[in-house]
Amino acid sequence: MILAVIMLPIIPPPKGFRIFYTPNSELLLFYRPNGMRYLLIFAIICILAWILFCIFIATLLITSFILIQDYLISILTFIFFFIPLVMYFFAAKIFNQAYIILYFFLAKATFDLRFDCLIFSEKLGTFRQKKQKIRRSKIQYIQQVKTSGFKGNKFSSWGLLIKTTHQDYHLLVYQSYDKIQWLGNIIATWAKVSYLPSLK
Repeated sequence: MILAVIMLPIIPPPKGFRIFYTPNSELLLFYRPNGMRYLLIFAIICILAWILFCIFIATLLITSFILIQDYLISILTFIFFFIPLVMYFFAAKIFNQAYIILYFFLAKATFDLRFDCLIFSEKLGTFRQKKQKIRRSKIQYIQQVKTSGFKGNKFSSWGLLIKTTHQDYHLLVYQSYDKIQWLGNIIATWAKVSYLPSLK
């Protein structure tokens, strides 16, 4: 219990984090994503733009069918024009934008810092649940990594990488710089390893 008190940061936890102590853990953190408003707005705009684009193309196809009244031309246009363009926009990370929106509203994560391991659990509504057990003695360093955006971009986001002797673990994505920095320092202090911040 003494170690848990020592490892707490001087500043209070960022918004979204809650700190608990349990007999089986040195520290227990609960987190609900929030605060990345620019990234969320950008993702929503991308989804809306794609929907409007699909409506526009569908309207063109219907109009062309009414004017030309040729099934073959309409079908060929759909196959060789509509489908490739839609797939192109999906390839441009439309799925990724939808995931960001779902993650922002539905994700929950826990970091159970026990005496011998870190148990990370992440749940995205009822769609997906991930649980990872990371041995404390195997951790080499903690690193902050960029998950989206460019240098100085308001839409930039960060995640946390835990490097072990046998595997890389990616914890959290699409978070603000300060939150990942706070969390990374907490885990690095607990594991007694170095924390490597990312350049903004």
